[in-house]
Amino acid sequence: MLTLTSDTRLVFIGDSITDCGRLQTPDRLGNGYVRLIHDYLFARNPSQAPRIINVGISGHKVTDLEARWQRDVLDNTPDILSIKIGINDVWHGLAGRDNGVPIDKFTSTYRSILQRLRDDRPACKIVLCEPSVIWLEHNPDPIELLQPYVRAVGELAVEFKADVVVRLHGAFVSARKARPEINWAPDGVHPSSTGHMLIARTWLAATQLL
Repeated sequence: MLTLTSDTRLVFIGDSITDCGRLQTPDRLGNGYVRLIHDYLFARNPSQAPRIINVGISGHKVTDLEARWQRDVLDNTPDILSIKIGINDVWHGLAGRDNGVPIDKFTSTYRSILQRLRDDRPACKIVLCEPSVIWLEHNPDPIELLQPYVRAVGELAVEFKADVVVRLHGAFVSARKARPEINWAPDGVHPSSTGHMLIARTWLAATQLL
């Protein structure tokens, strides 16, 4: 369980699913799962709600996170850091695109940024989120291609003794199996409002803040 106070700095980093139009909102939180987590925590206990910082950027992969790690993570001095990355690392490497990140490079780069965090902010709590899903009706392969990236996040969580692992991939797969008529991710990648609520609820449950 994560302990929160009004002085806690909770930073979320990731791709478009984290970004979710943050630069178009006055508080730069966006309109996705980060917003939902923020609003829940403030409604749950206003006096203990943390300062939430969203530094997600659409289209980013783990290599992009590495390039901006100092500015967007270390310079923000997080007490808790939540990382959600991996979708574009696979999606951008599909047919017709050649700028994905192979699993070996994904793992080594992810390991490097986690080590930098441990070296710079040893007391920072780490929340690692699995990549969610890539469901493309015309191409059944991406969901299988994503599996090694999901496993890599779990393995890195053990290696770095992450405080929380958020099992988003399994949550989406289970939700779709239970209610296939619900549009969890309209384009197969980006969550609907219901999909973002699923991310937020899964995150809050995993961190025992629900």
